[in-house]
Amino acid sequence: MAIIGQYMAVSQAEILELSQGKRLFQELNRNDYEGLDIDRSWEGVHFLLCNQSDNGNPPEGYVVPLLDDQFLNFLSFGAFYLHDEQVREAATYLNALTPEELRKKYTSETFVKEKIYPLFSEEDIEGFWEYLKMNLDNIEAFYQKAASQGQGIIFYLI
Repeated sequence: MAIIGQYMAVSQAEILELSQGKRLFQELNRNDYEGLDIDRSWEGVHFLLCNQSDNGNPPEGYVVPLLDDQFLNFLSFGAFYLHDEQVREAATYLNALTPEELRKKYTSETFVKEKIYPLFSEEDIEGFWEYLKMNLDNIEAFYQKAASQGQGIIFYLI
């Protein structure tokens, strides 16, 4: 079974309702919001930026937010929210990250050793890099748009 990462851009008011427990994530109709599907790249992108499989320091930890303190109950794997200011911080970080800096972070041996989903062998190391980079470019565009509109983001796994 594949575990797919999804983003939703939502208003800051909705983020506050969710974070304060006044509303449940399940109550939102995910089709009503602008979203982004990053397929199975979520853990690879997170590990690339944070060098760990969960949490992560800001601002890179906001890109694929797997933040224990910003967790929402949802299905088996949960959802994670970001406030509008965290989205802006991540968007600024992504905009400043050069392709050269990013490529230096990618060490395929570490990804294989750490069993970073979905790369489990060294069969397609270069293809995996391209897959991560393509999804990271899409994430950056999504964050830039959400930041420009003052929106928060919810990231969830299905």
